[in-house]
Amino acid sequence: MKQKDCIFCKMADREIPSRIIFENDFTLAFLDISPISKGHTIVIPKNHYSNLEVIPDYELSEVYKVVKNLAIRIHKKIKIDGYNVLQNNFVAAGQVIKHFHVHVIPRNNDDEKFRIKIPRVQASEEELEEIFEILKA
Repeated sequence: MKQKDCIFCKMADREIPSRIIFENDFTLAFLDISPISKGHTIVIPKNHYSNLEVIPDYELSEVYKVVKNLAIRIHKKIKIDGYNVLQNNFVAAGQVIKHFHVHVIPRNNDDEKFRIKIPRVQASEEELEEIFEILKA
């Protein structure tokens, strides 16, 4: 299933050119045209799913197998210090293209590409208990 106006669907159908570095029956991986760093790669399912909540588990598994293999390839061949694997869902989290996709972003120790700032303020016992009660199975 494809979505007619989706840029990633068009790339999977070869309507829009891309620098494809891997393809199989379920996935397509290509270089990001606005890379954060050299080798920044995007991995997509060929079928259209808007976000993590709707992609079937089997296809999600296939996408992440490719992510793992490409991350290893990028790490070895580009000789980077590490990489981020990033997947955004919905606008509030930074999702721009409404087609499930995963970024593999090469990193070096001294780069200043971006930093994820994680607050280090400890939650109170009351806050933890409240959210625990909401989320527990």
